[in-house]
Amino acid sequence: MTGWAGHRTLSGMTNDTLPEYVRGLLDPSAYPTPPERVDLIQTHISYVFLAGDVVYKTKKPVDFGFIEQMSVERRRAFCEAEVRLNARLAPDVYMAVVPVLRMADGTYQVEPRPAAGMQQVEVVEWAVKMRRLPDDRTLDRLLAAGALAPGVLERIVRRLVAFHEHAEVLGSDRADFAGGAAVAAWWAREYGEATVDIHGTWREDEAAATNTFFTQTIERQQSLLNARLAEGRVVEGHGDLQAKHVYVLDDMGEHLAIVDCIEFSDWFQFRYLDAGYDVAFIAMDLEAQGHADLGDELAGRYIAAAHDETMGVLQPMHRGFRAFVRGKVESIGARAGELPPEQRAHLADSASRYYRLAADYARRQAPPALVVLCGLPGTGKSTVGGTLAGRIGAAYLSSDTVRKQLAGVDPRERVAERDREGLYAPGMNERTYEELRRRAAEHLAAGRPVVLDAMHGRAEERRAALDVARAAGVPALIAELRLSEADALTRIDARASDPNLTSDATREVYLASVGRFETVGSGEGTHLGLDASQGPAELAREIAEELASLTA
Repeated sequence: MTGWAGHRTLSGMTNDTLPEYVRGLLDPSAYPTPPERVDLIQTHISYVFLAGDVVYKTKKPVDFGFIEQMSVERRRAFCEAEVRLNARLAPDVYMAVVPVLRMADGTYQVEPRPAAGMQQVEVVEWAVKMRRLPDDRTLDRLLAAGALAPGVLERIVRRLVAFHEHAEVLGSDRADFAGGAAVAAWWAREYGEATVDIHGTWREDEAAATNTFFTQTIERQQSLLNARLAEGRVVEGHGDLQAKHVYVLDDMGEHLAIVDCIEFSDWFQFRYLDAGYDVAFIAMDLEAQGHADLGDELAGRYIAAAHDETMGVLQPMHRGFRAFVRGKVESIGARAGELPPEQRAHLADSASRYYRLAADYARRQAPPALVVLCGLPGTGKSTVGGTLAGRIGAAYLSSDTVRKQLAGVDPRERVAERDREGLYAPGMNERTYEELRRRAAEHLAAGRPVVLDAMHGRAEERRAALDVARAAGVPALIAELRLSEADALTRIDARASDPNLTSDATREVYLASVGRFETVGSGEGTHLGLDASQGPAELAREIAEELASLTA
């Protein structure tokens, strides 16, 4: 498994600072099927032994507050939890929990052998046994090699949406554990613990900017944080969604394994968290590795596929939280005396970069404003809208989702041809647009920017949307996505098999819409025409920049 690629590998070394059993497990003969060599990798909480086709991981006796695994019994329980929890996203990777044995002759073995029963042995530790995955198939490695195939990102999103929708949900009665007050308490504790890094890995000005942004956002969004708990958006998630933990085991991304979820803590904001906080981690991690557009797009596709109206509002804060946590964790590693000096120096530099990124997210939060997306079917409005919402911290309202909610239909249900007449009748269109505008007005009143995703093919519909912004006293922008007919039809055909698709648009719907779409007039308001053949993150960035010029 690679999630370990960034850590120092010790091959065949004996280090007097290592525990005796760790030195013993560097001997290939300690394993049931002796490998040619054993590589040891250390994290701040684990020892990882790469032994041929198998990986064994033991846990360090540490207490960092957020993780306490000092006793061997507690470490065994965490090993068992690791196997159980990771079966959700990597069912064929985590094989078993096995003992580490000290034999009568003073040597060490991992897993019992038939002959071991003939000797006096002592169980000194417990290990998670895993199937070793190919080092070059992690998401970060594929991106670095320029080898990520088109469509893989969508498949990762599908897996994550399904994972969160089937995860254990925290009930609204757990406001003592999650929700607005819990987020505030979490941040106060985390910030207090991290102040030791100020003037070291954390610059004082960056710490102040980050603390101000988080504190003000938490206070401003108390009602939203509580509402998301009540809506079932707080779940038992992964907790450590880094790109190095996502394995793409075939070229098309049909076979994915997502490993290394958090097992060592059931505190809020660790394994139990807002689903958007989980997604924010991988979006942040991709940006930290130089793939900001992919991070934005992944989160945007998730927002649209999950029909999550308010996830985008919290994304700048959630991504900032995640960058902060990585800075804090890397700083802990930088102070770990048992690690080699060069590794500690690398971790200190990494911590500073994460802390800097956390401060950067504060600058992306947009003030209240309205973006009116418009364009024909197949131009990518939903992906662009979700991506933009996550980037600027906006509510995302989709006409496809709202229409089906009003009709009492599951947003992902494909409506049969015979039922579309009623669902898309003029009266239903009017109800849908009225509901979009009503919700937009509520979000604007709460101080949130809003992205309205609909065809907005009539000037009257666009004018009514702009009236909502005018009544709220906020700026507004019409962002029109334009694409050639051939490209739009190709996209419509390609997405027909997407299980997360909400739109019922077909080739026939597109062709009928062309004749009804009214060109955006120069007098309608601030209008941005965009070439929709560009990537969704690039388009979202252009819209965000134009919006920033209106709100400056």
